[in-house]
Amino acid sequence: MMSQIKRIPFRGSATLGRGVNTLTGDALGKALTVVKTETATSGQEAKYSVEICETYDALMDSMGLSIEAGGRYGLFSGEGKFAFSESSHFNAHSTFVVASCRVQNAFEMVDEYELRPDAQRLLEDPDRWKTAFGTSFVRGLQTGGEFFIVFQVTSTSQESQRDLSTSFHTSCQGLAVSADFDASYQQAKASTSQRTETSILMYQRAGQDEEVSYVSDPKEIIERLRAFPAIARANPAGYEVEVADYNTLALPDVNDEEVADREASLNDCARLRLKFMTRRNDIEFARDNRTFFADLPDDAELGRTWEQYSRAVSAVQRHAQKIAGRRIPPVIFDPSALEPALELPVVNLARVNFPTDIPVPDLTAMPVEKAKEEIARIGLRHESDYSYVDAQSTAPIGIVTGQYPAAGTMLQPNGLVRIKQNAHAFDWRDLPVTKARMAPGAKRLLAPASYVKAVRLGG
Repeated sequence: MMSQIKRIPFRGSATLGRGVNTLTGDALGKALTVVKTETATSGQEAKYSVEICETYDALMDSMGLSIEAGGRYGLFSGEGKFAFSESSHFNAHSTFVVASCRVQNAFEMVDEYELRPDAQRLLEDPDRWKTAFGTSFVRGLQTGGEFFIVFQVTSTSQESQRDLSTSFHTSCQGLAVSADFDASYQQAKASTSQRTETSILMYQRAGQDEEVSYVSDPKEIIERLRAFPAIARANPAGYEVEVADYNTLALPDVNDEEVADREASLNDCARLRLKFMTRRNDIEFARDNRTFFADLPDDAELGRTWEQYSRAVSAVQRHAQKIAGRRIPPVIFDPSALEPALELPVVNLARVNFPTDIPVPDLTAMPVEKAKEEIARIGLRHESDYSYVDAQSTAPIGIVTGQYPAAGTMLQPNGLVRIKQNAHAFDWRDLPVTKARMAPGAKRLLAPASYVKAVRLGG
């Protein structure tokens, strides 16, 4: 049994009493004249969210565009959130952080109505009625607004990608200052061993003038999120509509179960379209960013596969339009049944994962052997520089007295750290050899294990 009442995304001409094609979401003719409306209490409802999305389904759901919430209408509409969600070019290799606020003002709904004369004449002809007025009508209008920020990050270092998305996520929740995110971002961009790409997209429905200006800094985003309920009250936009089928009115039956079958089939089409779009976007991203991947096919092959998935997106959309237009029964889309048949190979897009730059630790005053172990443990190399002191000196031996580069400097993996230590000078002439000639001379500075030549002279 199909639901008689549902909420769908607002579209420009969806006014109270107007007919709706629930298959496509299109507003049609107006069968009802609204005589009286009623409005709920004047309070608002606001929903805030900051979440990390790693699948297209999660991204759509965070924007209120899941298949269950009316996402299938993206098959027929290129406006508003539908266009915005596609402009994100979601791909399975990036991480997305979505910060959002959705505000609902008081709900207005039809209380009393009159059937318009032109609609009265079509009551006995259900097919013509559905063509003119659809199978449902707009019973309620929800005003308010929506505000979304979508932060996208992709890095050759998956650790950096995770850290940046987490930092932005935390900053937008107000749990950290935006300077923390800026520092993480600048560190990633300054790295010479990795490549990091980011973008920030904004969508807002409600407000005017400066109220809808672009924001991207976490501090500005938090300020907009906090101010948005007031913006949505002062300058609201259509948010959702509640549609009810005509059987909820004292009218003859103009609905049938065939609508439910077609809606289910359209939901399947929408899921397939998301799948094909994600794969197409993955291939497009790989072609534009080859350094993020290992062992990619050549660009010509990737281009051919991209074309196949683009055809699949268009084909499943045409299939859905035929189902909605009742030109074909509600059958499952089969790409192999197309003329010519459509093959959709799966491309293995193996991500590279370059190690993140390594911060040099503070080694000063550490025992030399322990310092060497620490340097090796974190993936760096070491060499020693010596300052030679007399055996009678009280200068510390076996302790790090200095280092280069300084603690906190970022080095690529296997980078070199030089540690400075004291060592006793040694004079070979103190050995029990009556006369000797040395090369090099006494107290010359040499690294350990260097070669010294001593020649005994005379008796």
